[in-house]
Amino acid sequence: MTRKAFFICLRMQTYYNKFSDFLLQKYGQKVWKISLDAGFSCPNRTAEGKEGCIFCRNDSFSHMGARAQKSITQQMQEGITFAQQKLGIKKYLAYFQSSTNTFAPTDHLAATYREAIARDDVVGISISTRPDCLPPQVLALIESLTHERDVWVELGLQSCHDATLVRINRGHTFKDYERAVSALQKMNVRICTHIMIGLPGESADDSRETARRISSNGTDEVKIHPLLILAGTPLESIYQTGRIQPLSLADYVTLAVDFIELLPCKMVIQRLTAESRKNILLAPQWCMNKTHVLNSINAEFAKRGTRQGAACRAET
Repeated sequence: MTRKAFFICLRMQTYYNKFSDFLLQKYGQKVWKISLDAGFSCPNRTAEGKEGCIFCRNDSFSHMGARAQKSITQQMQEGITFAQQKLGIKKYLAYFQSSTNTFAPTDHLAATYREAIARDDVVGISISTRPDCLPPQVLALIESLTHERDVWVELGLQSCHDATLVRINRGHTFKDYERAVSALQKMNVRICTHIMIGLPGESADDSRETARRISSNGTDEVKIHPLLILAGTPLESIYQTGRIQPLSLADYVTLAVDFIELLPCKMVIQRLTAESRKNILLAPQWCMNKTHVLNSINAEFAKRGTRQGAACRAET
């Protein structure tokens, strides 16, 4: 990284470029991201011969199960009421979180998205999807939304290594991801890439290589979290037979800090850990204490005396 970029990082109040700080700077006030479940499915589960990712359990988000039968308007109103009454927040992002949120007829997608952004206090929309589920008509819809609200597209990648993607039954390649990023870069959207650390068969070097490759391809933001082993998934049987061991907190912290050091300072970090409902989370149990995980990551940065971008070779 350049000397100038490193000193930008040194001036940060935290060790990495937080999403909450980015939103505060962009909108001049706090913004609440309201998670939505539109009832969409996933081509990697519903297509003939597809069984889905080995770690996938779509109801794993603690708040999602009860929302599946509610309208988008109702879900938005409940999220806004909570943010206003409990947190005093007055601006919102509509976040289509659950499943593949571009996997439906385009007319249905358009109506669903616009229902979520109907209010003037909704400043943007975030659409979580797969790199291989952005056909031309959906890309055109997303571009049209940029004239109405700020738009984020979140791409589930998990790893840059095709061998890993096959191993976890991901159903797409790294080249698919690169094509999606290239298409989205032509629009006025923010691109966020989802990454997992601790995937089966991956080494620390494999994880660091993923950081290097996403750093150079144009993604604006990243979500990083450990592999969660959930009951009722194909990964459960692999775990029960001892063929995979979840990362310890210490190992995850080391790898996460290594990863962040390789990211350009300007890249925004949306997430650094993950949670799930306690009754379905088999391992690692330390994920249940989000504050402790984040504090441990900060402590590792302090111990090393580094920050985001410290090991990044890219111009930032």
